[in-house]
Amino acid sequence: TLRAQGPGATRDRLESEAAAIRASALSGQVVAARDRRLAAIADARAFGDVRLLARIIAAFDVPTLWTSREYGSLDATVVDATDEALDRLPGAERELRVRLLTTLAMELEGEQHDRGVRASGEAVRTARAVGDPELIAAALNGSYVNHYRTVESLAERHRIASELLALATEHDLGTYRVLAHLELQQTNVALLDLPASHRHLAEGRRLAEQYGLPLLAQISAWHESLVGAMTAWPDAAERAFAEVGGTIGRTRIWFSERGMAVLGPFCLRVVQGRAAEVMDEAAWLHEQWGPVAATADVYALTLAAAGRTAEARRVVAGAGPLRLDYFYDLTMAIRGLRAIALGDRALAADAYAALLPYEGRFTGASTAVGTVGPVAHILGDLARFLERAEEDAAAHYRRAADVAARLGAPFWTEQAAAALDRLGTPAA
Repeated sequence: TLRAQGPGATRDRLESEAAAIRASALSGQVVAARDRRLAAIADARAFGDVRLLARIIAAFDVPTLWTSREYGSLDATVVDATDEALDRLPGAERELRVRLLTTLAMELEGEQHDRGVRASGEAVRTARAVGDPELIAAALNGSYVNHYRTVESLAERHRIASELLALATEHDLGTYRVLAHLELQQTNVALLDLPASHRHLAEGRRLAEQYGLPLLAQISAWHESLVGAMTAWPDAAERAFAEVGGTIGRTRIWFSERGMAVLGPFCLRVVQGRAAEVMDEAAWLHEQWGPVAATADVYALTLAAAGRTAEARRVVAGAGPLRLDYFYDLTMAIRGLRAIALGDRALAADAYAALLPYEGRFTGASTAVGTVGPVAHILGDLARFLERAEEDAAAHYRRAADVAARLGAPFWTEQAAAALDRLGTPAA
């Protein structure tokens, strides 16, 4: 280990390691950078210099749109080390404090508690007090990834991304300019404004290539294909998901590539009534990420579609709450479909109540990794299952048709029209 080489060598090597971790993460080698940081944290904690420990921890603080660890996991070593560094860091070290708080925010995004939100808020306030534009930009990124928790979070993400773009443009922060454009591309898809989304994506890709940022350039390329898949007819969507899934899988940029590749085709099969065809993939997903409650819903839907209802009920027995992250409207919609498939009226009522504030949204639009269509369509299905007034279901399906039309998704417009036909209700 580094500790065996004496204090001077240890310090020098840890300083070099911090630079190497950041360079590795920025180049797109996220898995390798995290592993490298974990090893360096152990040496830095043993070395005892809290400032050096803080720099090692924060070295991985790179711009990101999504989680930068294995999805749904909690890296207790990183969180504990960050808490330790925050407790020991002198009050005058405000820049390092901001970076540690931002790391904590990134590590805790999506959890049921709000520590990540509070850490990101403190990071932004402290960074503003320091007045360093790059520090403010980093803190804003931590705030962005922590604002998926409620229906109101979309407007806040859009505001954060707009502020980040203005800040990065004024101070020529190339990496954050690219990130802000990609964030605005995401928020505009969720806001159903595809023209604005395309403009930000094109500019983000151009700048990523100009500044030599391979990680963000690859993300932008994938996102273009994924957004196209969301609005395409099923055959074209399947080809796009397969192409992007294969490309992502070859990069090993994240820990969760295969999971990302499974979700899109699963959603297509559910909508087509063919969920049983992806049972093996769903079983793998649940085995890989068992602690992520949504994977139980995914697997159960495939089992139910194959007529294995009792087994499906065993899979979801005791399934916990859904993560409050960028998948929430999609995973809650899938949970609602699971409730229908297994005849669980209480769960269906809960899902209906949870989804109602999202009625004007398109499931999965925050990531484009997969979709089961407009939230309103799922609400219509739940309303019918719960035997609510027929007009309630019809109103949801009409809203679904409107959402699909605004997004330019004719397949989903047809799905809504077909649902209205089954009710014997006109589309308007």
